[in-house]
Amino acid sequence: MRNLCYILLFASFFLSIVIINNTVSATSWVELKPQEILNRAEVIVTGKYDFSSKPKPSDFVFQGLDFNVINVYKGDISKQLTAGIDYNDVGWVEEFQNKGGEFLLFLEKSEDADFLIPIGGPNGMVQVSDGKIEDPNDERRTFFEDFLKVQPEKISVTKLEKHNQGQNDKSNILLYVSTGVLVGIAVVFLLYRYIRKK
Repeated sequence: MRNLCYILLFASFFLSIVIINNTVSATSWVELKPQEILNRAEVIVTGKYDFSSKPKPSDFVFQGLDFNVINVYKGDISKQLTAGIDYNDVGWVEEFQNKGGEFLLFLEKSEDADFLIPIGGPNGMVQVSDGKIEDPNDERRTFFEDFLKVQPEKISVTKLEKHNQGQNDKSNILLYVSTGVLVGIAVVFLLYRYIRKK
């Protein structure tokens, strides 16, 4: 009987050590109200994380990845930016994007990283599939659907690039016309001097 007690005591001690040392790394985020997320956002964009890019490390739970921007709703952003992603979210985010999904990101600056991070981790990462918000929380889904509907003319990066290309084309045409006029004037002037000397 005494041996059985020792064995049980040893087994429980051993199991407690195994359980204590087997901690799971996960990040818990407090759920934020959608209006708070919108109010805190310094940058709001849609697009996809580029998992082929080299992660930019930081001193806390986020790593920075290239984010290919499709639309800009707030902030002075170009076609690509570095956006934070929680290490623990990489798997499901990549899986969602591989199925054709994209993200509406609400981003803010952080003292702990030199890239923008989603507000409250997954709170600031809204899933979009076929132009529709995917969220099990009805309040969040409705809020972000309404947000997308009432946005003023959103800045599409592709439209912006086409606009800039059009501006460059206009500048090039103006340059060619100006050069042609100057060359024409020079030729007329040289002919005039040549004829006058005869």
